Amino acid sequence: MAFVATKDSSFKVILKEGFKIKPGSVFICGFHGLGEVGFLSTAHLTRTLEAERIGFIKSDMLPLFVSMENEKLLLPFELYFYEEKDMVFFVPRFQPHQSEQWGFIERLVDWIVEQKFAEVLLLGGLDSSFKEDEEDMRCVPTSSYADRLEKWSVPLLEEGLFVAGPLALLLAELEIRSAPGIGLLTYATRGRPDPRSAATMLEKINEVYGVSANVDQLIEESKEIERLEKMRKSIEADADPSQMYL
Repeated sequence: MAFVATKDSSFKVILKEGFKIKPGSVFICGFHGLGEVGFLSTAHLTRTLEAERIGFIKSDMLPLFVSMENEKLLLPFELYFYEEKDMVFFVPRFQPHQSEQWGFIERLVDWIVEQKFAEVLLLGGLDSSFKEDEEDMRCVPTSSYADRLEKWSVPLLEEGLFVAGPLALLLAELEIRSAPGIGLLTYATRGRPDPRSAATMLEKINEVYGVSANVDQLIEESKEIERLEKMRKSIEADADPSQMYL
């Protein structure tokens, strides 16, 4: 299969030959942040919607790993397309190397702006210890996204709390370019993957975009992780001398 690079530099977006992004599409991505919610959500969307792999991203610090899934070779940074809703998913199986994150994100946003995406949806987790009401998520929109907030019905992130990592850099770059983007953050458990939080994310995306991403697998994975977590805590309690009585 032949490919064509959209830029000749140390950062390259490589698309299948002949494939072009339709102006007005939606760009969606999430990274390995708190609870790995962003990555779990984006990767699961590509699988359950059976999105087509359309390309890759190369950079100077490309992680030296590949893997297999369903008899297909997986690369660190992949792009997928869901034709029914004109959605493009960026699936980073690893975080961009810390030493190149600024440049990586800057060039990625260059490409996003060039492709004339209608909006950018960035998925991530928010520490559940900050949850103070019944809402399951918070949002962080760029200024040019303000007139679209109503469709999400999600409260803004409280003042004094921060978004961190590549997702924060992406939001900053989008704000600087006056590009329409929104960070969607679901409350998640710190210190382990949180598929239940990712399921909450997908249910909201289903509602807003009218897609049918099945979340059953994420719920089952969450139940198993929670079961193992309870087992671990029980074992630790049994081994704690302070919990033993004569």
